[in-house]
Amino acid sequence: METIIVGSFFIICILYEWLTGNYKAEKLSKVDLKMVALCMGAISLVQRPLVMAIIFALAGFALGNHQGSLAFLEEQYFVWTLIAFILLEEYFHGVGHWLAHSRTSRFKLLRPIQKIFKTAHRPHHLIGNDDEKAQMTVGQTFVEGWAYWFVMPNIWFSFIALYLGLTEVFLVGMIIKGVWSLHVHTNWHYDLYFLNHKNPILRNLFYGLAHILTFPTTHHQHHSRGPNSAKNLHNMLAIYDWLIYGTLKIEKTAPERLGWRQNEDEKRSAFYRFTRTY
Repeated sequence: METIIVGSFFIICILYEWLTGNYKAEKLSKVDLKMVALCMGAISLVQRPLVMAIIFALAGFALGNHQGSLAFLEEQYFVWTLIAFILLEEYFHGVGHWLAHSRTSRFKLLRPIQKIFKTAHRPHHLIGNDDEKAQMTVGQTFVEGWAYWFVMPNIWFSFIALYLGLTEVFLVGMIIKGVWSLHVHTNWHYDLYFLNHKNPILRNLFYGLAHILTFPTTHHQHHSRGPNSAKNLHNMLAIYDWLIYGTLKIEKTAPERLGWRQNEDEKRSAFYRFTRTY
């Protein structure tokens, strides 16, 4: 069910972007398209099933007979458990994402770990031909280095919750998070209509809502070239950026330029982007 719903929404986003001219040759490089295909294939066939198998094996060793022990929560308190799952999953995503974007740690022992996070996440910010024509695309949702799935704490949290019996909560939560993540990476800026609306009440209401939820333009600012690329770390809940990290940046225009600078290997090879480890 998760694959069908998220996959169907993915196709809708692709159709929208195609109809609005987002796939013109000068906006996306061939390496971008190869990277999307490579990452989607790796996630489906290797990374997600392998990470799940590893986490279940470790959980079986560490948690003993507790498999399925939290199933009663979704049976008796499904909505509240789902809310808690989404809040925690998004929080742990922010922790890993913050580590990938924060300055090099003062503690030498943490630097190698942080380097892995930074390298694994870097491909997510490589877009286009390293010029001003680059555009966001929904396919960028899936683009990360190979190690990303193995180190991100929200992925570990999600599969541990599944191991402990939160099967339906996991499925519904992943659908909600998956759809929202696709939506904020898609190249549409409907939020700018509300942020710049001539009605001050509507404009201010949406500005307040943007402190709670992440919308496309806010996330696209995170993909921009410039200081805002260290802002807006959360895909769904902007309230964490606002209240915890102080990294919320709500702009009323789309970013002028997207994507980090690329070295020559990154420009030429999707395989290099994907497999680089450290």
